[in-house]
Amino acid sequence: EKFEVFTKPSAAAEYRRTKGRGRKRKGVADILAEGPVIYTDIKKLKVASRAALKEAFRTEDVLEVTRVIIEKGKLKTKVYVPKPLTEMLLDGVAVFETVAAAYILLDNGRLPHFLILCVLVSLLIATTMSLCAIVGRRLSTRFLSMAPFSDPLKSDTAMRQFESQVWQLIVHTGMSALALYVYFTGDDFLNHPSRFLQLWQLNNGMREQIVALYLVQLAIWFVTLVSLRFFEVRSGDHHVMYTHHVVTIGVVLVSFAAKRYVHFGMVVFMLHDISDVPLDVMKILNLLRIEDRHGCYGAEIAYFTLMPTWIYTRIYLFPVAVIYGGVIGALYHTSPNSDVYWCDRLRNGEEIYQLGLAQEGETALRADCSFGGGGQVCFALLALLECLHIWWTYLLLRIGYRAIVEGVDTHKVSNEMYYAEGDTDARKKRK
Repeated sequence: EKFEVFTKPSAAAEYRRTKGRGRKRKGVADILAEGPVIYTDIKKLKVASRAALKEAFRTEDVLEVTRVIIEKGKLKTKVYVPKPLTEMLLDGVAVFETVAAAYILLDNGRLPHFLILCVLVSLLIATTMSLCAIVGRRLSTRFLSMAPFSDPLKSDTAMRQFESQVWQLIVHTGMSALALYVYFTGDDFLNHPSRFLQLWQLNNGMREQIVALYLVQLAIWFVTLVSLRFFEVRSGDHHVMYTHHVVTIGVVLVSFAAKRYVHFGMVVFMLHDISDVPLDVMKILNLLRIEDRHGCYGAEIAYFTLMPTWIYTRIYLFPVAVIYGGVIGALYHTSPNSDVYWCDRLRNGEEIYQLGLAQEGETALRADCSFGGGGQVCFALLALLECLHIWWTYLLLRIGYRAIVEGVDTHKVSNEMYYAEGDTDARKKRK
């Protein structure tokens, strides 16, 4: 559901005056307008006395007061709205993936390495968060304390978002470098999609660099999934992010278990991490209010750096080179040129017999190229991931449109898309 968050009585009255449709809904603007102005945002409801609540809102029930302040309407500020059924479904998938990962890694003899990496990633997250809290607090209070910055990290919510975003930037930068190294020491898959699947992989071979990349990525995704589910501030796109994590882990596990699909996973890692770096920078600059003229247009420059990178990697390369050229090509394309596609190569079988891999080739043909086989599962997961890319591209373009065309404040419009006003206290209350 979508909500309008009124943080001041005047905002509620103005909304009803300018945008209300049909007959005026009873009591909302009037109650807010006539009551004492004792609330500046939803978080202060928790510390207000029952007497103050009754005086201002004619009720002592905090939830009823919350319903007065938060009304269904046009989306102005994104807030986290619990969806028990969706969360239960995602939790179930996450548990299944955890069990599957344990089985797959145990079968490959990699489970101890994975668990060690999970511990190291957790320690790195905790260390990074602690350092970010110290650095962020000093940066906010000493260098950005005066208007128009106004101590941007003074709230607990903003500080936790800053800590999380800096950690994401470190991860995405480091993993981009590792993925680029692994990519350029192998084949140029993006320009030659037929090479995603190769005959030597019939012997279940995987390059050690790719195995190392997979284990590190898998550890990071699982740790961040746990963090997203249990520890992070829940923003308006929480369920989309949760879905993205679950789908990505599914893609990683399927490709690692099948072994032949690891090149797809490697390229997916690389494209995601490269495009996430400028996004993290933009979010950090937005949190610090380093934008507009007073911030030398820092967030705006980051945005215009992000969009070409994002669109090229996630909207062009991912569907064209990976999904169409790689997966669909492997399943259905013939081989008129020097590029020989996977299923066509397996059906012809000449090279396979020459290499003495006839039995392995027949097994791969049934597993990869039949209806409901690994190739089609891979296609479905990657297509779902691309749907999420398109949704996020829409949100990013909407940010640019509202900031540039409509002239809305950059910090305000970014918060509307990504962050919620009262998530921290709502989360504490659920605990």
